[in-house]
Amino acid sequence: MRRAALIAALAVALAGPALAAPVEIFGLKSDSGGLGGPFHILRYDVGANSFYDCGTIIGAATNLAMNANRRLYYMYPFDFSHVLYRADLDAGNNLVNQQVETTLTPGLSIIDGFTIGPDQNLYMTGYGHSEIYRYIVGSGNTFVTTEVTLLGGGAGGDGSEYRSDLAFDPLTGYLVGIGIAPGGVRRTLFQIPGNLVMNGVNDYYPWEYFGGNSSPWASPTFDLGNPANPGGPLGPNPDGVAFDFTTGALYLSGDGERLSLWDRYNATLINYINDPSSGADALMGWDLAFQQAAIPEPATLSLLALGGLALLRRGKRR
Repeated sequence: MRRAALIAALAVALAGPALAAPVEIFGLKSDSGGLGGPFHILRYDVGANSFYDCGTIIGAATNLAMNANRRLYYMYPFDFSHVLYRADLDAGNNLVNQQVETTLTPGLSIIDGFTIGPDQNLYMTGYGHSEIYRYIVGSGNTFVTTEVTLLGGGAGGDGSEYRSDLAFDPLTGYLVGIGIAPGGVRRTLFQIPGNLVMNGVNDYYPWEYFGGNSSPWASPTFDLGNPANPGGPLGPNPDGVAFDFTTGALYLSGDGERLSLWDRYNATLINYINDPSSGADALMGWDLAFQQAAIPEPATLSLLALGGLALLRRGKRR
């Protein structure tokens, strides 16, 4: 009994604030419905099934990510200036302290996927590159490093492409994103082992479907939607990925539309998440973001483990 209680206590300690925090998904909304904006950041409270407008951002943005301290990062890639902004949330979930984080070195083209990793750094991808980039948050640098390159994709290969939003899967540790499947048309989810993404080396990795190459996401008839298939479940431009950090539940969206909950194992739509006050689409999408918990420090893990072992040994001696 004592051992079970100790294990439970250690699990809670390792999970940290993630268990206590409400489950929330953040996304972007454009008042004009397109790139003209103005853009707001919306918060969806999963437990309360409610939306809240956190406020208007500086300029425009179609990239969004959040760290373990609920700091948001956003960027507008279509002017090719790549100015990265950050913002915090006050106790009422309103945007505060909006400011420039850095201006990234030119040459990234259109970045269309953002996420914060468990190491609290920013990972991104974009049109036509099929590479995963990392920016060391807080470094003051203006450059990114290439961490993963898609092997055998693109026009010279099987047509696959890392294309849009990214999110680290809390259940597997894989980096998951929306991409163009082999064949160059259908949109689906891909995955990359998280250790390859965060090891500081540019690894070449072949296309792998979310859940593995035999999963339903790999079905040759599955398509989230694309410009030639605007009737797909996410419309013509699938663009947002987020997870419930406590359960691994999967949320997807299109460009400013069709926020939805999905069965991650069967690649099926569970339901669209409309604004409960109107019953209409909340128009939240583009990139999605969620609170990404940090990797516990090795010293903290060691202390917890040593403390647990000491208590267990003490219990055995009695």
